[in-house]
This record gives sequence, C-alpha cells and structure tokens, in this order.
Amino acid sequence: MTDDALTFDAAIAKVQTLVDNGLRVTLDLPEQAIDAAAVLMAIKRQGLAIKVTVKIDDCKAIGNNAISEGPKRKSQWTPRQE
Repeated sequence: MTDDALTFDAAIAKVQTLVDNGLRVTLDLPEQAIDAAAVLMAIKRQGLAIKVTVKIDDCKAIGNNAISEGPKRKSQWTPRQE
C-alpha cells in the first residue's frame, strides 16, 4: 500500500464496549464511498492494522445522519408469493 491517505465522509453510527474492554466503532458511509469501503474490506482481509485520524466536517454536522443525501430508502424488494 502507498502512503496516500484514504479519505471519505462518515457518520458515527455506534460505539460499543466489548467483553474484553475493547471498543468497537461502527461508521455509516454514504453511497458514494464504495471505493473507500472496498479498500477497507481489502485491509481487513489482509489482517492489516490502520492508524485513524478524525477531522470534524462542520458543514456536514447536521442532524443524526450527517452524511445523508436525503431520506433513507427502504428496500423495494418483496418476497414472491407462491
């Protein structure tokens, strides 16, 4: 991997304390962050550690879902009735 930083918008969805006193942070990424998510998946698959730097984006810090591009969509899929 190169020294380039991976940059993407995200909202903190959840922070949990684990049984071993570790912490788990869950992030919500917008639909446009597919490439960033793919990189994160590759890093996970390779078992690599990352160093995280957080920067507050004041212009997007509104409401509970700071990265939302509009209302959340619900799935249009419905099971087939037989």
